[in-house]
Amino acid sequence: MADLASILLPNLDAKMLLISLALCTLLGVYFYFRGVLDKLASIIAAALGFFLIGYSDMFWFLLLLLFLIISYTVTMWNFNKKSENGSAQGKKGERGVNNVLANGIIPLAIAILSGPLDHVASGLPGFMFITALSVAAADTFASEIGIMAKRPRLITDPRQVVEPGVDGGVSLLGNLSATFGSLLIAFFGYQLITDKWLASSSHTLAANWWLIPVIAILGFVGCQIDSILGATLQSRGYLSNDSVNLITILIGAFLAIPVYLLFF
Repeated sequence: MADLASILLPNLDAKMLLISLALCTLLGVYFYFRGVLDKLASIIAAALGFFLIGYSDMFWFLLLLLFLIISYTVTMWNFNKKSENGSAQGKKGERGVNNVLANGIIPLAIAILSGPLDHVASGLPGFMFITALSVAAADTFASEIGIMAKRPRLITDPRQVVEPGVDGGVSLLGNLSATFGSLLIAFFGYQLITDKWLASSSHTLAANWWLIPVIAILGFVGCQIDSILGATLQSRGYLSNDSVNLITILIGAFLAIPVYLLFF
């Protein structure tokens, strides 16, 4: 009869379990003291990372870690100006537990379900994983950099100029930033998640360079869906910003399925 550890963390032997636990704990402590995450968010992020490694491997974890680092970097860009206009994330740029869960729970769910998903189509879970993080990155870049646009317009009514930071406001700067963020994750995902460097049960996604533009487009589309939800349900108080992010990432992951089956 399999022990509990092998059920909860199928890809970790005893040695890797200890290494993964130590690594995620140290990173959680580091991100807390660096002001990247608040205390509870650091604990949750460490747990998400630990279980992600357990259901995939270090390379999947590295992509999630890169997303966190890149997101924090753009969050801190022009932070003082963001603080002045009330659009800053946290008191010092730190992310809370809701933000960590909104951006990390879908990628973790994909890793947990990677076995059944891979039976649907070889490489599908890797494609969905990169796409989910690409959507999250596109939204983060659009929000944190696009907030500096002078005359954003409402996505549901492009004739209407809105204040920077208004839910559903879009701009050329924001869309260009979203494209760059999505491309960045798509590129690193291609390097880390495909079978380009490593062939294993966690790397069944074939290293086709077309993955990069296709995933980047999906990330950009996800960002536009986020803006539409922001202009409608969020602006009316039905959804919070974090719940919009969660729903958008989920939609992006589901959109990845027919795209992958059709093109790859």
